[in-house]
Amino acid sequence: MRRFFTLLLVLTLCIPSVFAQSKAKEMLAEIEGKYTLDDNGGVSFVSYIEVPGMSKDDIFMRAQNYFVYKYGYGKAVIQTQDKDLGVLVGKGVYDNVHVGSSMIMTEVDAWHILRVDAKEGKARVIITLTGYEKDITSMNGEKSHGDFVSIASQYPFNPKGGQKTIMSKAFYKSYQAAMESLDGVEKAIKEGNTAKAIENADW
Repeated sequence: MRRFFTLLLVLTLCIPSVFAQSKAKEMLAEIEGKYTLDDNGGVSFVSYIEVPGMSKDDIFMRAQNYFVYKYGYGKAVIQTQDKDLGVLVGKGVYDNVHVGSSMIMTEVDAWHILRVDAKEGKARVIITLTGYEKDITSMNGEKSHGDFVSIASQYPFNPKGGQKTIMSKAFYKSYQAAMESLDGVEKAIKEGNTAKAIENADW
């Protein structure tokens, strides 16, 4: 009887883990080929925005306003603003991009760099995921803060990286966050940062 309960306990612990691993593999398969691993160990996503008739200065101003809304507080920082070149660069973090648990709980933050290059009638937007920071809570409630680690050093880019399921999901959700940022920049350039009705209203 004791052997039966031991087997039941093992199955109870293993089945959710197997399901989670399967789900993580599906997530990675969904985004395969949609990113580029660069020479510095970062993962980059590029978007090209066409805005015929809009001047370089207007594109730059709208992108700059996006940075002010999104990168002017907390851990985020605007690093470069060069109107003549039409270049904006900001560094930020996707807080708690994934929270995973097994025997321990791991909260993952994903650091990224956002760059906008403005030209007459068009813009290029590059988001590069640079690394993770992890907060780990043990079973007895003790919490430790991990150092910054490069994306390339973690699974799935490093096959020997630990916490495969958690880091697979962290990367997938980092990808989703990056896509939301790309959409946000495009919307800001095309429509403004608040709403057309507000920004175009007479006053």
